Amino acid sequence: MSSAIVFPALSPIRRRDLGTFLMIHPYARRRLAEANETLGYHLADALADAPADDDYAEPVQVAVFVACLALAEWATEHLGAAPSFCVGPSFGERSVLAYTGALSFPDTVRLVDEIARTERAHFATAHQDVVTHSFTRIPPDLLPTLLGSLSWHDISGRLDADFHMVSLRAAELDPFKAAIGEAGGYSLYTMSPPAHSSLFTDVRAAMATVYERYPIAAPRLPIVSYLDGSLITDVPALRESLLNGFVQPIRWPETVAALREHGVGKLWIAGPDAMFSRLRTTADNFDVEMCDLRRALVKPRR
Repeated sequence: MSSAIVFPALSPIRRRDLGTFLMIHPYARRRLAEANETLGYHLADALADAPADDDYAEPVQVAVFVACLALAEWATEHLGAAPSFCVGPSFGERSVLAYTGALSFPDTVRLVDEIARTERAHFATAHQDVVTHSFTRIPPDLLPTLLGSLSWHDISGRLDADFHMVSLRAAELDPFKAAIGEAGGYSLYTMSPPAHSSLFTDVRAAMATVYERYPIAAPRLPIVSYLDGSLITDVPALRESLLNGFVQPIRWPETVAALREHGVGKLWIAGPDAMFSRLRTTADNFDVEMCDLRRALVKPRR
């Protein structure tokens, strides 16, 4: 039975826990020092000063990336993780680049920071009327009825049989959430800026310019695409996947199916995760090993 390492998507995180991990965990401290040198400022200080209501602030995104990579390295050396494949849904694909050697750590730090800045600048003037909403407990047969009430929508993610991400007009969000509740569903969170929509071809074009500046190499570890489950082993496929992530939905069931086809029976979740490890599709198919901040900061018993 082989295993895969998963770098989760960006999700709300306790800033204090993240900052504590970066400052006291030996693997994180080493990577933090490298990040500080690359950025030209102290990342932990910038994280503490970032707006409390902005989960997408540049220091937050860079800090999460640094933590994810440190956790993966700790899992390899102290927990015995030896993955045969790598997966990085959405934001997690940036950690995949560094972990697989497709991009150096300093360059990935710069890339994460630049993507965050580019997104902020772009969405400050474009697509301000669109949000991406996540909800669960809505079976597939009920979804078309809910979506039929919207003037426009796009599927941004299929995470489980009853777990969906939908991009829609912000003005229609409240009645949509009400309809979800009336149908027996449960609304989770709303992303603004939105993500993973075919509407964002302009975002894809802007990011193409960003990625062109980075010397991406072939990954040392095969990557299973979170978009369609395909295996990524060369530079052209990797660059295409990185850009397609801005305009295509997350398809986690297809990713899970592909991992199973490759003989994967265990997942190492490296990073703060409030979603992928909890999905039924994940739990029903894999032995899940969490490598998160809480586990890494627990003092070993003597």
